[in-house]
Amino acid sequence: MTPVEGVELDGALAVVTGGAGFIGSHIVDALVAAGARVRVLDSLVRGHRGNLASALASERVELVEGDIRDLAGVRAAVDGADVVFHQAALWLLECEADPRAALDINVVGTFNVAQAAAEAGVRKLVSASSSSVYGEARRLPTAEDHPFDHRIFYGATKVAGEELLKAFHAKHGLPYVVLRPLNVYGPRQDYRSAYVSVIPLFVRKVLAGETPIIFGDGSETLDLVYVEDVARANLLAATSPAIGAYNVATGRETSLTQLAETILQVMGSDARPRYEERPGKLVSRRRGGTERAARDLGFTAQVTPEEGLRRLIEWVRQDSSRERAGAS
Repeated sequence: MTPVEGVELDGALAVVTGGAGFIGSHIVDALVAAGARVRVLDSLVRGHRGNLASALASERVELVEGDIRDLAGVRAAVDGADVVFHQAALWLLECEADPRAALDINVVGTFNVAQAAAEAGVRKLVSASSSSVYGEARRLPTAEDHPFDHRIFYGATKVAGEELLKAFHAKHGLPYVVLRPLNVYGPRQDYRSAYVSVIPLFVRKVLAGETPIIFGDGSETLDLVYVEDVARANLLAATSPAIGAYNVATGRETSLTQLAETILQVMGSDARPRYEERPGKLVSRRRGGTERAARDLGFTAQVTPEEGLRRLIEWVRQDSSRERAGAS
């Protein structure tokens, strides 16, 4: 196969599936800052045009409304692209609620993106996987060679996506990187819907003057990685000659109790969380290995949880104020 070279982003055409979503819109912002032209493909089911307001104002970003399950639409979106960032996916809790949709979107959709990228001669495909592929960690920090040991449909779809990209690389020479982010948080994270993760749910409770709830005994840990760090990792993956799977992590554990205390402190609240029995079992500890990404991609997380949570909380406050103003 032809040796892989990194993509020069200045002047390149980059396609971002799911680019109006939480992580995808931050990738779009980073690409605009790097001088790229960007085509966003998004169904706008969970993504929002508002997430792209600044990027669209640059006049170097095009938003195409479409679904990755539509191969013809994906082919049209990817046509002429130098690099593709694949972020479109059904989220974890939604996958558990509707496994058939998880298959159609996360597996068939990823196949469509890879097929279109291979046909278009894309120079690099950077695809979102997840630390969910590891399941309960057998060792910490959890490096990329940890066996797949998930127990959920979401994890199964992400493993399938990774294996599909390996096959496209072997058969068609499609250069790819899959990134396995740990616990991503930051501005534009959904804090309104039924499918929210622990951080926005906690912030929402405190803002509403309600008692924040920790499910479990609070000892479970997260590896909190800020969304702008994740976006930067995606660009580094595109510009590097790397092939394969990489964690996007800080290598630092934060317990749910520590997380709650930090959020309450930043928000100036004297509330105390209530502990309740967890419905079902979650992974007890997360701490991602960081050596491989540092060595091959030049990626090291820069934003601490304390600073990142401060930024997230400020964004939620501003967003809530805008929503209230719009409703009045």
